[in-house]
Amino acid sequence: MRKAIVLILLSFVFFTASAEQLCLKLDIDSKNIPQIMQRFETLAKQLYLIEDFNIDNKQGIISGERIFKVKKRRKNRLLIGTPVEDFKKKPKWKREKIIVKGEFSNKKACISVSLTAYNKRTKKWHTLKDDGIFEEKMAEFIITTAFKNKTLYTIGNVSLYNNGIEKRVLNLTSLTFQKAFTSSERGIKTFNFVFSKNQKEMIYKVFMIGDTESIQDVLRVFHSHFIPYNPEKKVPSVYNFFWEYAKHGDIMDGMHKLQVITALGLPEKVIKQNKKEIFVYHFDGKQYNYKIVKNELILGD
Repeated sequence: MRKAIVLILLSFVFFTASAEQLCLKLDIDSKNIPQIMQRFETLAKQLYLIEDFNIDNKQGIISGERIFKVKKRRKNRLLIGTPVEDFKKKPKWKREKIIVKGEFSNKKACISVSLTAYNKRTKKWHTLKDDGIFEEKMAEFIITTAFKNKTLYTIGNVSLYNNGIEKRVLNLTSLTFQKAFTSSERGIKTFNFVFSKNQKEMIYKVFMIGDTESIQDVLRVFHSHFIPYNPEKKVPSVYNFFWEYAKHGDIMDGMHKLQVITALGLPEKVIKQNKKEIFVYHFDGKQYNYKIVKNELILGD
């Protein structure tokens, strides 16, 4: 028998304006895609003053572009983005180009922002790094739209905040999703998932610090601790004895693999070997491999 307490600390690094995309793999109701595309257009107008868009509602694709002269302020030329390169001479920026694109389907949402500026000294267009606000706000909106009012169940020993107090909740606690938003706490960026339970607000926080670099990883960790179904209904009654242990984060030899997932969360990796599976987890800097044979956990010696 083993109890695992998982502490997840994540970092968030904003995407550069090159060919990189922010792609979120989510189940999105098709009827919500026009709403997401409208939010994309509105936000691009607010942040980048883009007015011209190409919209394909059937394919779920929207793109917009703006080219403009760089304005002067005192002796400095201001850019929306930050130059990626270091220049030997102070660059003379003349024009800037902004291209935004969104591709949305019922399985994923992809967003890209490309910022470039024309340098009179080099006579070339140079890549700029954007501040990531557009991607961040779109991610908040898309995640909120995808999960709004859905019932999710906790797994893997999560802790939630209520009125500023952090408390661990029992695995398989049912919660109703409300919204997602980012915030900053003591200088650390945080991605927040807000739930309701018995008219109380409960927040799952992902602290953006460490080595993880993207919102995709934030979602990966979120999915590893919240599932959209109650696994108790999918496990044969012969395993009922183990549920109380799984709900408290304990694992036992012979329990069903869905009870292992309830106790420890979704595995980071599943290795299939002939007729068995290996669930791979990392706790406290150590790797743990759990063998699953015919849907049952085999702890061995």
